[in-house]
Amino acid sequence: MSAAKRRLFFILIGMLAGLAAWPVAEATLYFQRHFPTYFTFSVVLGGMFGLIMGAINGGSDGIVLYSRRRMTMGMLGGALIGCAGGLLGFLLAQFLLLFLGEYFIHSIIAFDTVGLPIARAVGWACLGVFIGMIDGVRTRSLSRMRMGMLGGLLGGLAGGFLLEYLRLLLPIIALARLVGLLLLGGCIGLCYGFVEWRLSYGSLVLLNGKHKGQTFLLNQRSVLIGLSGKSDIVLRDYDRVGADHAEVRFMDDELVLRPRNGKAVYANDEPVRAHILKFEDVIKIGTARLLYRFR
Repeated sequence: MSAAKRRLFFILIGMLAGLAAWPVAEATLYFQRHFPTYFTFSVVLGGMFGLIMGAINGGSDGIVLYSRRRMTMGMLGGALIGCAGGLLGFLLAQFLLLFLGEYFIHSIIAFDTVGLPIARAVGWACLGVFIGMIDGVRTRSLSRMRMGMLGGLLGGLAGGFLLEYLRLLLPIIALARLVGLLLLGGCIGLCYGFVEWRLSYGSLVLLNGKHKGQTFLLNQRSVLIGLSGKSDIVLRDYDRVGADHAEVRFMDDELVLRPRNGKAVYANDEPVRAHILKFEDVIKIGTARLLYRFR
C-alpha cells in the first residue's frame, strides 16, 4: 500500500481496536459491584482494554503481509504488551488521582472537569506508549520502538482527553465511551503513522508487477528484503527473489544496500556489492524494481 494508505490503515486499525474494546468495557462495568474494591476493578478494566487493543494492533503487520502466522504471533505478543500497558496506565491514573485530589478536594466541579480528565488521559497515554512499542518489540528494533512509543504517547494523550471530555458532554455515558474509544484508537493510529513517516530513513516504492505502487518505509536501522518469514520487506509474486536476498542498513548517516547469500542486486541497472542509496535510485531484486525516496 502507499504511504498515505498505510497511515489511513493505522487509523482504521486503531478505531477497530477501540470498537472491540467497547463491549468488553461495558460488560466489565456491568459487573463492577462484584469487585472487592474500585481500585481492583480499575486495574482489571485497564488490563482488559490493553489486552484487546494490543491484540488488534499487534496483528496489523500480519494483515498487511497476508501472513496468518505473523498475524497470530503479533496478536499474542500485542495482547501481552497491551495488557501490561493497560494495567500500568490505570495504576498510574489512580495514583495521579490521589495526588491531584489534594488540589481539587474543595471543588468537586474542578476535580470532575480538570483533575479526573488529566489523570485518566495520562493513563491512556501510558497505554498508547505500550501499544506503540508492539511492532518494535516484535522486530527487535529500537528505532521502531522509539517511533512507536512517541506516536503512542501523543495519540494516547490526545485521544484520552477527547474520551474523558466526551463523558462530560454526551448525555448517554455508554455512547460517550463508544465514541471516545473510537477516537482514542484513531488518534493512536494517526500519531503512530505520522511519527513513523516523519522519522523514517526513506521508503522503497515498487515500480512493477502485481504490487506496483506498494510503499515500504525504511523505519529501522536494518531492513531485510526477501521471501523468508524474517524479511521486513516481503517481495511475493516476483521471480528470482531469494529467501534472504538483500539488506538495507543505516550506517554513518547513509543507507547502504547490500546483497546477501551471494544473491544478485542491481542499483540503476548496475550490479552492486555495497551501494549508498541516493534519491530516486532504482534497485532491482529478482524481477522486482523499487524506487528509493527520502520520504
